[in-house]
Amino acid sequence: MIGRFFRSLTKFSGTLFVIDCFLIAASIVSGDFPYILMPSHDYSYVLENGIKNGQHIKGEIFYSIEGFASKESYTQYETYRTASETDGYYYVIPVGEYGMAAIYVHKDDVAAMERLTEETYNYVMGGEVPQTSIYFDGVVKKMDKELEGLEDAFREELEYLGYTESEVEEMLSNFSGGECLVLSGPKDISTVYVMFAIEFIMILWTIILFIRNYRVELECDRSRENGMMRPEGVTKQNMYETSQTYYYVNK
Repeated sequence: MIGRFFRSLTKFSGTLFVIDCFLIAASIVSGDFPYILMPSHDYSYVLENGIKNGQHIKGEIFYSIEGFASKESYTQYETYRTASETDGYYYVIPVGEYGMAAIYVHKDDVAAMERLTEETYNYVMGGEVPQTSIYFDGVVKKMDKELEGLEDAFREELEYLGYTESEVEEMLSNFSGGECLVLSGPKDISTVYVMFAIEFIMILWTIILFIRNYRVELECDRSRENGMMRPEGVTKQNMYETSQTYYYVNK
């Protein structure tokens, strides 16, 4: 049984299997899989019910309180590193009842987010409802898994906004189970969906190849049990079945 299983993993299907495992592992490490495939909630739902780790959030974000951190990238060499490049910024947004969380905004959307932040401030001070909105499609993640030092920066920002440490803990317990959470997603969500589709097709293809090979091996094992061993040098490709009689053809 075990031997038949491993014989069914031909070099090609075995390679596909390894690639499938690598792609799935990479998706899980990124934090987007499998949450991005789950039913989503919009920001109106978030404002009313809060958020929790692993939720898929999709839709327009229409409030922003303040920016508090940036995400930078660079390449580290043995003796030096390249100049840092800012990829995006983190903003405080309201969630749940009187709660605060964070959202990651890519640098292309920062100008609109700054405008939304100003409009939100004016609205709180008695002005009009914000007219700007930012489209988001991603998942809720723990801050300490998203970026080193992000949670500390978030808590410092809440203190700057006037919250005490006890008020912060009470706030977090009401909408996130006590965890500091951030809404974060890839820059191009359509690419993620395409990658998932490719992974699914490859997994399906691997399964089909495995089942086909397994059936061939099963028939070979049955032939051996019936005393109908293949002559040496004859491959499975040279084996043909007619009714209940097997013929082996050397070419």
